[in-house]
Amino acid sequence: MEEREERILHSPNIVTLCVDSYGGRRQAGRLYHCYTERPIPFSSLLEAFARMDSFYDDLQFPFASTERRSFRAERKAKRRTAGRRGELSAVSEKKRKEMKEMETFDQVIGHRGTDATFVIRVQYRQHSSWQGEVTWVDGGKKEYFRSALELVRLIDGVLNDSEGGPS
Repeated sequence: MEEREERILHSPNIVTLCVDSYGGRRQAGRLYHCYTERPIPFSSLLEAFARMDSFYDDLQFPFASTERRSFRAERKAKRRTAGRRGELSAVSEKKRKEMKEMETFDQVIGHRGTDATFVIRVQYRQHSSWQGEVTWVDGGKKEYFRSALELVRLIDGVLNDSEGGPS
């Protein structure tokens, strides 16, 4: 195994996305990462991505280069009461220290979805999106993505092809 691949194996933010059902616009399945011993269920890719983003926030890796903005007042108020970025980092730092590895890398990538399985490594969270690589385990293919939308398109393309629909 080459050196670059070795670094990927030890990345703390690897997520396995197991898709158990795919029906047009709805995807259901489970997420796994090394800091949980139980699957994290999702009922759409949007929900899966939101859970992954929360995981990256807790882990503080990859660090988000932009802050979330919202029209909702409670988010704005929560941000104001939390104080400056340093205070937010201290809270996240405490949470990150509490995170303990529950599964090994081999266990995390060993989970399989009924319809498809993807191993996702987000390398950067820049420009309010994600950049990284995704491996379609069942097809043995790896692709790089430059945005979360591109990642959705890659996953959707595989799921459409396996359903016999257009890619």
